[in-house]
Parts: sequence; structure tokens; C-alpha cells
Amino acid sequence: HRIYTKSSSFEAANVTAPEIAVAQPVIDLQIHANVYPQSPTDNTHEVVLTLQVTAKHNGALLWQVQLQQAGRYASTGFTPENEKFVLNGFCMNQLYPYACAEVSHLVNQGGFGMVYLQPIDFVQQYKEQQSNVSSASTSTTSVGAMSTSVN
Repeated sequence: HRIYTKSSSFEAANVTAPEIAVAQPVIDLQIHANVYPQSPTDNTHEVVLTLQVTAKHNGALLWQVQLQQAGRYASTGFTPENEKFVLNGFCMNQLYPYACAEVSHLVNQGGFGMVYLQPIDFVQQYKEQQSNVSSASTSTTSVGAMSTSVN
């Protein structure tokens, strides 16, 4: 139905312009993916991709962004397992570029250079996560949170 920024925040450390210009920051990216059922009558879901991106230089914080990029999706005609795959894979792949663009915009508006986050294939990550879950145990688990770090 729609894609939107649910919430965002940007925090810059107290650094001076020369420190910003020469900084080669180490970027840490934490990602969490959640799916929230909205309406059982029309089978809609709110899919939320949460990113926490932190930049440090020599161990000192330069800036931090927290962002929730969301979308409202209707899913019909899927088996429950296929629906989870679409919501946690395809929908997250659709939201991620919007989230990356918003992170870069926030950081740039904060006086820092552009930030380019590496592509992530959420479909592949979901498949790997399900493979690990099924090989670790045969009990049912809920899928919803992923974490990754990028340096």
C-alpha cells in the first residue's frame, strides 16, 4: 500500500570541522526486521526495517543514526510459510534502499559526507536463517529480527 519513514533520529558528537574532514570512520550497522499483522480481514502487515548506524573515528563517536523504514503490505494467496518468506525477504529488500537513502540524507544534513551502505539480500539472509533454525531444532520459531555488522 505504501512505504514511509516511521521514525528517525540523528546524533552528532561534538567534533570540529577539521576532524570531520579527515575522518575515515568505521561504520557499524545493526539491522532488525519485524513484521506486524495489521488487519486479519484484508491480511495487511506493517513491515518495519530498523537500522542503527554508528560512525566512529579512533574509537570516538562521530555520529549515529536510528531509522525505522516501514511499509504496509497486503498479502493474499500465499501459504503461511510463503507469506513469511515474502514479508521477511522481498518486502525487506524493497525497504532497504529507502532506508539507505534516508540514512545518507540525515548524515549529509548533519554536516558529514555521504554514507553508502553495502547492499543486503534479505531473501538470501531469510533462507539462511530458516536453514539454521531448521537444522538447530525442529520446533517452530518466529522470524523477525536480523542483525549484521559492517566495518
